[in-house]
Amino acid sequence: MTNQLQGEVLFAGWAGGASEADEDKWAYTPWMPVRGTVATFAVELIGHKTVSLTWQVQTRKLESEAAPPTNITAATTVSTPEVSVVTSSLDDAEQLVRYRFNTGTGTANTTDYVHFRALQPSWQVDR
Repeated sequence: MTNQLQGEVLFAGWAGGASEADEDKWAYTPWMPVRGTVATFAVELIGHKTVSLTWQVQTRKLESEAAPPTNITAATTVSTPEVSVVTSSLDDAEQLVRYRFNTGTGTANTTDYVHFRALQPSWQVDR
């Protein structure tokens, strides 16, 4: 889901569950390598119809596929067309990062949606 020309569309109903164990309720980008200890993450919300986009960044070690990933940013909600930016110190980051998204609670339907782009992280390269 990175480097898209047109973006991604999520419909209403992609909602984070009651607990972090509800991983199937989120949409994800592929894992990307960590390239520094400070990063700026950004998501561009292109358009939406009655749905907000909530996004977060996660990290994990390369060899720990079975272990649950760690959240390294707070969940950020965007509800108007804009670029949403989060800068994070990654002192505790592992070797890989990814974005995760949901569209909040509600009934799944095809008339309420968000159209967005997950932008490549900008790294302070020092690793």
